Amino acid sequence: MSQNKAKSTYTKFIINKKVVERAFLIGLYGENVSKAEYQDSMEELRRLAETAETEVIANFTQQLDKANPATWIGKGKLQEIISEANKQQVNTLIFNDNLSPAQARNIAKMSKCNIVDRTELILDIFSKHAKTRESKIQVELAQLEYSYSKLRNLWQHFSRIEGGVIGVRGPGEKQIEMDRRLIKSRIALLKEKLADIRRVTETKRKRRDNILSICLVGYTNAGKSTLFNQLTNSGIYTADKLFATLDATTRTVKRKTKEKILVTDTIGFINHLPPLLVQSFYSTLYEVQAADLLLHVVDASNTRINELIESVDLVLKDIQADDKNMLIVFNKWDLCNSLTALFLKKQLGERYPDSVFISAKTGLNLELLYDKIDYYIKKRRKTVDYKIPAEMANLLSFIHQSAYIIDMAFNEESNEYDMKIEIDYKYIDQIDTQLKEWSIKKYINS
Repeated sequence: MSQNKAKSTYTKFIINKKVVERAFLIGLYGENVSKAEYQDSMEELRRLAETAETEVIANFTQQLDKANPATWIGKGKLQEIISEANKQQVNTLIFNDNLSPAQARNIAKMSKCNIVDRTELILDIFSKHAKTRESKIQVELAQLEYSYSKLRNLWQHFSRIEGGVIGVRGPGEKQIEMDRRLIKSRIALLKEKLADIRRVTETKRKRRDNILSICLVGYTNAGKSTLFNQLTNSGIYTADKLFATLDATTRTVKRKTKEKILVTDTIGFINHLPPLLVQSFYSTLYEVQAADLLLHVVDASNTRINELIESVDLVLKDIQADDKNMLIVFNKWDLCNSLTALFLKKQLGERYPDSVFISAKTGLNLELLYDKIDYYIKKRRKTVDYKIPAEMANLLSFIHQSAYIIDMAFNEESNEYDMKIEIDYKYIDQIDTQLKEWSIKKYINS
């Protein structure tokens, strides 16, 4: 092998080498929260860090009335962490909250470590999991807006190198220096691209306005995508990790009632979900806001079950979707087999009387869920009488596909079908309009 070829191979190996960061997790909680309670939040931070492909070495927590304005945690505690980081060759400090620019700068200067706050960690995961053009644009926009709001050069280098560094893994930009003017210009361009995508999304959605829409929402890793696959016989990607799904996916399903329904899987929510991400993921929000029924999927095996429900409810309120018809679906019930779980089921059943306990993975009680959905569909159906001209073949076909026909007789004298049908109320105006337009045309041509 020639020297140049060997050098080229070596260089390629170095570029593609995956960098695994060694990190400490750092949390701060107030007097009204016990250390045991706060450990649940730290455990979630650990899962986030591991999803970002980081090796978590240790956790550090501190209880303070309020955060230190200069270093977030106390300076003594910070010195302890820095000393331990040097001993264990830790190069990243991940904080379970958002840091101010001054706090991040001070901690970085003292520790010589890469400083990552909670929002940066979540943005990094989103950047890694973004697959479609829309989600990549949305993530990059959120990254840039967050970096601009913090007024520091967090995102001045974007690289394609695999592994990257948490907080600076970009959506594919070449290494360039970006000052504030360039960031603003890039943000404006991305917003234009998203606006074009949104127009297409809204046009597609309007075409489906007359079809019953069910949307799956819930905390991340609650099993929404697994349930979506069960409901629609699909094979979208699922994994036991946070934010495995970033894009809204919609499939058409036909129930026993003959009703054609749209089922949509959406991005998972999380505590303190960055507002920039909530705003950026417009397609998911649009599906939630336009849905006729929300299936709120909850991980029943999680000890923080009430907190998870409240977190999702808060996000739904933020996006003005908290007034939607909702069915609580307690998932992963196959993992709940203790006496405590049975007691919990009784409590939750009393609090959420229309809820259902299932396992999307094993299929446990899925028929009960189908029954609940069918019951909701039936509640929406109205009994109406129509005289449909025989010439309106398309309308007759639609009624046969979408309605339950109670009675039908053909009137040879008027060349019409006398029909008594049961149909979803959202179709009634559409049918009335078509019949009215037909009558007008018939009168004009007579």
